[in-house]
Amino acid sequence: MKLFLMKYLLLFFMTTLVMSCKKEKDTIAEMNADDYTVEWSKIDYDSIKGSDKNYELIELFIPKDKSKDTLRNQVKFYSDGKLNEAYSQYYDLEVEATDKKHTYLAKIKLHSEYSNLPIRGRYADFFFHNFYKDSTSLETKNFDNVDEFEIEFINFHNDRFAGVVTEYFVRDTIINNMNDKVNMRTIETVITNKKNMAGLFIENGSFFNERKISLKGYKRLTQ
Repeated sequence: MKLFLMKYLLLFFMTTLVMSCKKEKDTIAEMNADDYTVEWSKIDYDSIKGSDKNYELIELFIPKDKSKDTLRNQVKFYSDGKLNEAYSQYYDLEVEATDKKHTYLAKIKLHSEYSNLPIRGRYADFFFHNFYKDSTSLETKNFDNVDEFEIEFINFHNDRFAGVVTEYFVRDTIINNMNDKVNMRTIETVITNKKNMAGLFIENGSFFNERKISLKGYKRLTQ
């Protein structure tokens, strides 16, 4: 009797788990989420194999549709075992629930070659998804002269955060000891807390066209 009960409970648990997974997969938040798989790859620059001191980690968006290109997103460059921000572009992300129902807070910090450089100004435009019960909406937030942001978003189904940020950096270009020109640089980064993602933010024009990458020479990681 106990053995039968244990088998029944196990079957009930597995059935419930499968139904829950299927239910979540069918929600608005997970619709087309398998367009791209998010993975990290590594390329070694060490002359001595296995020393693991000089290497590059690259976040890849690998398309489900094999006719599309693989794209790069975050880059972390390590020199002599230390992360070198001068050649890196990445973000830190924490997502936590709030006291408000279906509302979460995304805490984001952006890192790039400009993190420690003198600049005249920096601006960021964030586009991100809100996932309601049966619909979605796009929302925009703008930030000035900060590299850390907090974004409140809505998700009726889970804690998925999906968005893209475009940063604008304004610097003085000094020529012959005079401030002759103003230099502007933009960096675009897709941001998510999941291992897969719909193509909406990935397949926008500039990001899609400029981030194509070949996997030749890279070792795919399960990071």
